[in-house]
Amino acid sequence: KEKKKVNCKPKNQDEQEIPFRLREIMRSRQEMKNPISNKKRKKAAQVTFRKTLEKEAKGVEPDIAVPKFKQRKGESDGAYMQRMHQEAQHVLFLSKNQVPRQPEVQAAPTERSEQKKAKKAFQRRRLDKVQRKKEEKAADRLEQELLRDTVTFGEVVLQPPELTVRPRRSVSKDQPGRRSQMLRMLLSPSAVSQPLTASLARQRIVGEERERAMQAYRVLKQRRRLLHGERPHLTSRKKPEPQP
Repeated sequence: KEKKKVNCKPKNQDEQEIPFRLREIMRSRQEMKNPISNKKRKKAAQVTFRKTLEKEAKGVEPDIAVPKFKQRKGESDGAYMQRMHQEAQHVLFLSKNQVPRQPEVQAAPTERSEQKKAKKAFQRRRLDKVQRKKEEKAADRLEQELLRDTVTFGEVVLQPPELTVRPRRSVSKDQPGRRSQMLRMLLSPSAVSQPLTASLARQRIVGEERERAMQAYRVLKQRRRLLHGERPHLTSRKKPEPQP
């Protein structure tokens, strides 16, 4: 196959050829003036027949097209009547051989319709998930806006904020200048010492311990008294007599 020559110099310098684009325009205009050739008419009929076979193979029969009659240019009356008769006979033949339809019977759902339903259900779940995420983000944003403390321009703070509610999981610590809880309980007027009821054995043991402590205290006091009484004799010394 020879390649088309583009932008080549003319064979004869004295003659100028018609440009390719202009030749294409002239050819298309000539084809529009001439009637359709038999070859193109056969090709169009084959395409229509192939489409009809494909639709019948799919199981869906199209509605029979109602022909519209119009006398062509240059067509005689006899030819026009004959063409109308042939097309009417063709329509009658198609209507007789057509499968009877039952429009009142609901067609069974096909696989394609099931796929569409599954796709719609998936899209609905996806939209619900996206909507849920948007609502969660909006709730978080609103919570942050509520917890944010807006400080106006020129505002002066003289002391730190005071907490009116004790936060959870907080450890209480003694603050300077405040009395402890035990001292507060002792100084309160309702703090009255109540005697504890002990058993007889414990009372006896406590009594013996008290007596032993009192005896030891007496001995210690007596020793101190003796030491204070003997100290002048131990510490007194004789002064040396002057020699003559």
